Amino acid sequence: MWCSVVHNARMITPSTKVKSIRLTIPVSPEVHDAFSRIAKAGSMSTGRAMGEWLSDTLDAASYLADTMEKARAAPRQVAQQLHAYALGLSDETGALLDQIRRGSKAAGEVDAQQPAAGGFGPLTPPSSNTGGKVPKNTNQTKRGTS
Repeated sequence: MWCSVVHNARMITPSTKVKSIRLTIPVSPEVHDAFSRIAKAGSMSTGRAMGEWLSDTLDAASYLADTMEKARAAPRQVAQQLHAYALGLSDETGALLDQIRRGSKAAGEVDAQQPAAGGFGPLTPPSSNTGGKVPKNTNQTKRGTS
């Protein structure tokens, strides 16, 4: 099922106002629902929500159009550029994961050296427990002996 949405694209530049172009575009019910929710949350019409979204993503759309035009003219060159981009992205995400792993290991070592909650050692009874027992088979000294 497709819904038809009338869209009023607004582009306002600092020096001049550009006349809006009204479009009728077919969208899926899911797309319509998503933009209806955005419109409701922003107290605006669905068409305006779509128009603002499209205006906000204009740079990405222009980049995609340029890439598609280049791909039509020189598909091999664009495929190589996209492959190089993907490899670079893979390297960056790999480096990020390594950094996270190193950070997690360092945090784990610090946590293991920290005393238990409340600043007490791991074998000290809670401060509210006056009659607590401490296990005797540890390296700590026994009660009553020094």
